Amino acid sequence: RLSCRKCARPVRRDSPESIFAEMTARAKSAGDPRLSITFPIDVPKNFTEAEILQHLEAQGYARVHSRKGSRLDVVQDRIRMGSAEKARVVEAIEAALRVGMGRVNVFVEDSAAAWRFSNDLHCPDCDIAYREPTPSAFSFNSPLGACEACKGFGRIVGVDYGLVIPDEGKTLRGG
Repeated sequence: RLSCRKCARPVRRDSPESIFAEMTARAKSAGDPRLSITFPIDVPKNFTEAEILQHLEAQGYARVHSRKGSRLDVVQDRIRMGSAEKARVVEAIEAALRVGMGRVNVFVEDSAAAWRFSNDLHCPDCDIAYREPTPSAFSFNSPLGACEACKGFGRIVGVDYGLVIPDEGKTLRGG
């Protein structure tokens, strides 16, 4: 089971059905609040935010939930889980995953809390992407699985300054 190296939470692929199930459970425990299903869009350096917003409006997206740096959270749909039809919610999740390149954020109204989901091997909270594990990643003979420090040789080559300069109190002239 893959865990995030930063927050230690499990990293898994979320499907629209698993996202719906988790949203339903969390909404029940939170008292059925109003939710905004959003997808993140990063504004590229060679475009302005206004150009991106204009492009999104042409696709039918008129609301931006929040801005953080160069990232926009664009509203796909606003719902209340207790009264929403499952088909509508799943359709909104699928569309948000498609446009948001596999990432969906669900914001709880009147709260700064966000439920983050991803359909890739990606920790949505830390924004760290992981590769699919392969046998070569666990082999010391492969550069993919080799230790970063010793490169798979079991020995770190370096200079021991204690042997090179035995007495740091002396200068080169002083011996």
